[in-house]
Amino acid sequence: MENRVNLNFIGNGNAAKSYGGKLEAWSFNNIQGEAWFLNFKNHVLSCVGKKYLPIYRMADGEYRFLMGRKYNFHSKQFLKEFLIVTAEKLKIKNPNKWKTSWGEEYTPKETFILRENLLNKIKEIANDGYLACYINDNGLNAFTEHNNYILPFFKKNHINFSSENYIPFHFVVHLLLNDSRHDFYVDKNILLISGTEKKTENQISNNLKGLGVKNVEFIRISKTSSMKDIIDLSSITNKIDLCLVAAGIGSANIISQLKPLNTVVLDIGGYINCLIDTSKSQHGGIFTFPNK
Repeated sequence: MENRVNLNFIGNGNAAKSYGGKLEAWSFNNIQGEAWFLNFKNHVLSCVGKKYLPIYRMADGEYRFLMGRKYNFHSKQFLKEFLIVTAEKLKIKNPNKWKTSWGEEYTPKETFILRENLLNKIKEIANDGYLACYINDNGLNAFTEHNNYILPFFKKNHINFSSENYIPFHFVVHLLLNDSRHDFYVDKNILLISGTEKKTENQISNNLKGLGVKNVEFIRISKTSSMKDIIDLSSITNKIDLCLVAAGIGSANIISQLKPLNTVVLDIGGYINCLIDTSKSQHGGIFTFPNK
């Protein structure tokens, strides 16, 4: 992956500013970012309501769960970073007990099993859809410490990863922004799966219907153990056009269970906060709720 692709067009159209002046995705091919995204978007649109197309985002949380921490030599708090990573490598702390910023928490015994399960889910998604991986160079050197480990890790674990099924991490949410309002919102039936509550579901539903969405349905999952959840699709009343999943590193487990719906499944992660509160933003302000 020797090519670097400028992603400044992503989100608000000035993504580099939020990443210290540079945001470039690693790529197998020499291609312009806008062309790469358009090819991806056209494929996604061809599958809406017709074919199962899972798209799973992987960044620092997923990488740390699967590969452990790596040194970020560009960290402004390098000494702290060095001590934390070294402690984990020396097993001063138990690296198998896992708690995420999303709220998931797993025991050491569970973590060992769930890592294997997650790898199997990623293999399935890689064969059926896309892995939206955070592999980039940016001006902040934010979460770049796993860049050189990702391809060897996938190869070691026999995970299909190539120009055919890899897209940049930021492409997923960019699908849902202003230029795509008609394609992904107007007259669409949307299913959202997350650890929601009735109040937030009402907010999401009202906000999405304000964009022209026909119906919004919800399936609630646990807030602390989405990697173990088994979901029930029998409550769905409409033919779903688009599935949105926000389940932390457990999203792969949820996504893999949505194959019977025969449509596009997007892992949107923290972008759900923008659907709940339209004044919120994500990733340094580059992603916001679409303009009406």
